[in-house]
Amino acid sequence: MNNVEIHDEFWGIIIKDQDIDLYTCQKLLKREEIEVAFMPDEDDLHEIIENVKEIFALLDENDMAFREYAADELLNHYREHMVEGPTITKAEIVNRMRIESFSVGSGKSFDLSYNDDGICGNHIIMVFVDEQGEPCGVDIAG
Repeated sequence: MNNVEIHDEFWGIIIKDQDIDLYTCQKLLKREEIEVAFMPDEDDLHEIIENVKEIFALLDENDMAFREYAADELLNHYREHMVEGPTITKAEIVNRMRIESFSVGSGKSFDLSYNDDGICGNHIIMVFVDEQGEPCGVDIAG
């Protein structure tokens, strides 16, 4: 693997994996270390790094709204497909979800990855957020 390091005052060390053209770093959010992935189109890395600073500042504030949106979507799916076992509530889903990473490409839309704490069979809950900062989709990865 051939990696390149970029040093940034806010992000610390950003590592570029040249094999897959992906930049990543680790950052504390809610006292937990999460992975941040930058996926630029050609030469817009510095623009993305600046956009992600704005997004990161709002993540702590909006995390609960993103988890509530995901919980609503998951409950609909859960009720359709899970017929056995204990009933789960929206509050339980919201409280058990923990952000693990987020990724941003060109523009201001981004994807959040949450640990499901076993709610969905230990899969990742993906929340998609549009350029206006509104959640617009949920998927269970894995």
